[in-house]
Amino acid sequence: MSNIIRITAQGISTEELSHCAAVPPEAVILGEARETGAVHFGSDKVTIGTWECTPYAEILAYPNATEYTTVLSGRVAITDADGSVQEFGPGESYVLKSGFEGRFEVLETLRKIYVLIED
Repeated sequence: MSNIIRITAQGISTEELSHCAAVPPEAVILGEARETGAVHFGSDKVTIGTWECTPYAEILAYPNATEYTTVLSGRVAITDADGSVQEFGPGESYVLKSGFEGRFEVLETLRKIYVLIED
């Protein structure tokens, strides 16, 4: 078995994306999160995967984890606790540091590859 995991430019590895429910319903403040995803790698403290979701908004909090993301398609707007808003689109990346709390809004159906690192 290889120790190399290939992930395509579409965020596909050994499997297609399937229905998932990463967004807690109580966090949703606008729209409906219709999600698909795939986990490519998981260990005690690191998860790497692809996630796709239709437009919606939620209050997102990472009290004990950091997320690194590269956007493959779509657009997302992230509002920090200080009110500053940043938008990200295809080919752009962002990091939400441990302790982040703010608004996460999918503006156009979003597909991203993420690395979640728990503290």
